Amino acid sequence: MKTLNYLFIVLSFMAFVSCSKWTETEPISINYLRPWDQNPALWEAYRSSLCAYKESDHYLFYARFENAPDKATSEKDFMRCLPDSLDFVSLTNADNFLESDKEDMAWMESIGTKVLYQIDLDKKRFADALSLNAYLETVIASVKELKLNGYSFTGSYKLGSVENEALASALVNKLSDAKDEGQVLVFEGNPLYVPKADRDKVDFFVLDSENTEYAQDLHFQILTAIDYAGIPASKLLLGADMDGTIKNEAREKCNDVEELSKRVISFGPLAGLGVYNIKSDYYSYDGNYVVTRNAIQLLNPSK
Repeated sequence: MKTLNYLFIVLSFMAFVSCSKWTETEPISINYLRPWDQNPALWEAYRSSLCAYKESDHYLFYARFENAPDKATSEKDFMRCLPDSLDFVSLTNADNFLESDKEDMAWMESIGTKVLYQIDLDKKRFADALSLNAYLETVIASVKELKLNGYSFTGSYKLGSVENEALASALVNKLSDAKDEGQVLVFEGNPLYVPKADRDKVDFFVLDSENTEYAQDLHFQILTAIDYAGIPASKLLLGADMDGTIKNEAREKCNDVEELSKRVISFGPLAGLGVYNIKSDYYSYDGNYVVTRNAIQLLNPSK
């Protein structure tokens, strides 16, 4: 009996040693071949076609993107993994531009996507125009150093707020004067936030329609922006949330991005569409990358 027990122990030990060897991890070298490495000529043809498309007359596609997160979790946290057909990317964490962001800038430039430095006037809470001006000096210097393509800003409209009006006016005048040729200035929000005298200095407005519940209300927002605020339809984009919904005239709940893409055309034609939370569901089969690509194709089917 003791012999059998001893034999069992020996065999168990041998099995453990054998299994541990089988499951030992070994590093494997993987050579990644990017598209431009696999077929440089085909890639260059694609890239040239993409840049030509962005220079053509088409519906614009704009995305707000949180760069430089506290901890990157996957490729979705990097500009290089955004859809190639985006016209504009507005960086919400541009104050903390990382080395990885700098590396991605070469990629964005190669495919003709314009990268903007975003300023949130609600979060910054400047005491006065003087402190805002000091901050804008650093922004202008960063845009020049990093070779960004302009600026975007956002803020919440409050009826009769003299403070907000002064800050918005100071920002628009400062940044519109600082723009180089080819750079743009974009506002995200209610166009009434920008003083009437300064609205012509803003190149595009992304309407705060990402939380609009009904299509009828959306139509009223658009009419207010065009007829009351005086924003040309050619400068107006609709804002949509990747996780949001909107109810059409039949009270049917629809995906925000898909439905508002249609409204860019039927309630316009407007300049295009702006999307938020583009990273929230990036990798699933019907996730944000696919939704974004489909919306761009819907707006520009012949491009």
